[in-house]
Amino acid sequence: MKKICLLWISCLFSTALLAQWKPVGNGDYDWGPFHVYNVSLYSENGEYQDGQRPMMLSFKFAKPVEGRSFIISLIKEIKGLDLGENVEKNLESLQRAFPDFVPNDILSYIALEDKGYFILNDEVLEFTLDAQFNQALLDIWLSPKTSFSKLQKKLLGKEQSSELDIKELMVKPEVQQLHEGDIEPQLPPNFELNNISRD
Repeated sequence: MKKICLLWISCLFSTALLAQWKPVGNGDYDWGPFHVYNVSLYSENGEYQDGQRPMMLSFKFAKPVEGRSFIISLIKEIKGLDLGENVEKNLESLQRAFPDFVPNDILSYIALEDKGYFILNDEVLEFTLDAQFNQALLDIWLSPKTSFSKLQKKLLGKEQSSELDIKELMVKPEVQQLHEGDIEPQLPPNFELNNISRD
């Protein structure tokens, strides 16, 4: 039975299984001081064009995240994009059955021409979603209209993710140059005066 199931999956998703995934870009999603996950976008040629298929979004979790909470955040973003009730119904059905995530779990969403599906680590999840949902899910991270819009340039490879952030942290503040007349010598606060001899 397991072999039949694997054969069926490989036939259904042969395009994605045979795809040579190349990274387009990636970025970190942080909530306050917490790093929640890293999200990466992949295509067959390492570039992104609107409507291109197959595409893959991959999330590597750094913290435990409830599957229900993850889907609720998707529902909020989809409602903000106003992409229709059918997409929202898909998300609500996912909410009831989506697994929870632990650190180092990798959730991938693969968008094909007319359907899409999730893979958690090495296991294909049983939901198959329609073409409208494919674009909606990609738009959550790639549209400038969502709260994830800060990740857009990084996912599209237009902005380096980690290197840019490190450079920003290493910027040196401007320091005003001191002149000899500005310096007032001061004793350190713990300086012991009793060792000084008085004339």
